[in-house]
Amino acid sequence: MTDSTPLDPTSHESRDVPREQQELTLSASHLEALEPWATDGTARAAAARVTDELGRIALIKNGWTDGWFLPGGAVEPGESSRDAARREIREETGLEATIEHPLVVLEQTYVDEADGETWYTAQFIVFNASATGPIPDASSLGVDDEPIHAARWFESLPERIHDGDLLRPYL
Repeated sequence: MTDSTPLDPTSHESRDVPREQQELTLSASHLEALEPWATDGTARAAAARVTDELGRIALIKNGWTDGWFLPGGAVEPGESSRDAARREIREETGLEATIEHPLVVLEQTYVDEADGETWYTAQFIVFNASATGPIPDASSLGVDDEPIHAARWFESLPERIHDGDLLRPYL
């Protein structure tokens, strides 16, 4: 299903979606690097729990996460959250996914580690998705400035999942 509008927090589809609060404490330089996305861009990111017919889950490793993570990334201006999740899954795993319903919305607050000041807020939407097929070698995945270090199917969740305490109940 292609959706040309963002996931609206007040829409019928997202009305019953669980919401979690997440505070991200980062250095001023990291906050500055993300600021164009948060203030001039969409301030939304989308990812997905991608499973196959065997019940395996597709996860990735990249340069900024601590452990394995869901394929996903920034929603671009004019792009729906669903379309962003689909695009990011293709870029990061090589899989063509069917994007289903949202599982959770993380309401994120970005805070300066030096003084505790809030810089901006954002949303991270995690969808349920399905796909089949092999995941290619990581050298052929990702985009030029954001390489994927590893991507693979897992029969069960690995111990080290980025934001695992928050996301594990939805995976």
